[in-house]
Amino acid sequence: MDSLYLSYAGSLTENYETQLECLKALAQSQEGTDQADAYLFLADHSFAVRGKGRGRFPFLLVDNWYQLQLSRRKAERLPLAYAQVASELLTFCGVDGAVGPLTNIVSIFAGQVIHPTVSRVDLCVDFTTDLDLEAIPQNHWISRANNFARYYVQNRFSGYTFGQGGPISCRLYDKTLEIEKSQKTFLYPLWAAQGWDGESPVWRLEFQFQREVLGECAIRTVPELKQALNPLWTYATHQWLQLKYPQGDSNQSRWPVYPEWQSLLGAEFNDSARESVLRVRKDTAPSDRYLFVNGLGGLTSFMAREGIQSIDEALETYLVKAHEYHRQQSQRTGKTLPTYVREKVEQKRTRYAARKATESREQRERGRS
Repeated sequence: MDSLYLSYAGSLTENYETQLECLKALAQSQEGTDQADAYLFLADHSFAVRGKGRGRFPFLLVDNWYQLQLSRRKAERLPLAYAQVASELLTFCGVDGAVGPLTNIVSIFAGQVIHPTVSRVDLCVDFTTDLDLEAIPQNHWISRANNFARYYVQNRFSGYTFGQGGPISCRLYDKTLEIEKSQKTFLYPLWAAQGWDGESPVWRLEFQFQREVLGECAIRTVPELKQALNPLWTYATHQWLQLKYPQGDSNQSRWPVYPEWQSLLGAEFNDSARESVLRVRKDTAPSDRYLFVNGLGGLTSFMAREGIQSIDEALETYLVKAHEYHRQQSQRTGKTLPTYVREKVEQKRTRYAARKATESREQRERGRS
């Protein structure tokens, strides 16, 4: 587990809110001696209190184990704490060893025992390979992601991203190259113990699961997450992303899997069952296949009727004729094409239960800005 983000519902006690306000003011001071005193000592931790919060959280506390974002006592629609657990801590102490002390710290801030919900988790496998990853054709990657990108560092291939910014995303990257910048050399002895020669590039396959998809998989608590580690990896490497050799068969499920990928998808994180998780989406919006395969039926029929071969030409002509049709019908219906489309969109947003999700995304974006 490379990253773990947790949120804690509750309220900051008045005493700690006052202390944090004072420490934040010290951190903002122009005097170096004041800044040096902007530390909170709590439960064997010495947290540096930053002069600026992060996002909508006014307080940011940092040490080598945790990054803690805390809200004010009377904050609405915000948890008490949003916490990031350090990768090094997860590597050496495991989930329980990392989360237990954090929960104790946040409970002190709240004045009562509270337990976290999982907001994000990143699962990864590190490996070496003789396969030229840069040379893999794009059509060999079978993915549900909406985007795909290659990356280079000073003309050196550094890896791929799939679905960046989505509820699930993947990075396949040269971890040894990344460590040259991050200096996370604590991984070297762990790799060496597994046979790393100290020179070969070590690649990392990493999947990021955001709160949205974790909720769809009925994963909210840390115990539920621990039971779902293997199923999450199975879902990611069997259903969400695969590396296959294209064959003449139009059914991609029958294409042979790369042997290297077969090794990766067999990774196990603990003794929990391996069955893939079942994602149950909250909204009833149509799938990509419905929209971009079935949804093209009307357009292809129009192209056949009009004798048009180019899809770009067809889209332009279709729009012109659609405007003309609805203008002719407007005396009877009272609706032009923009009016008709706007009405249909509002109806379907309600039907697909997508309105709330869309508005929530817009609110999150405004919060970040």
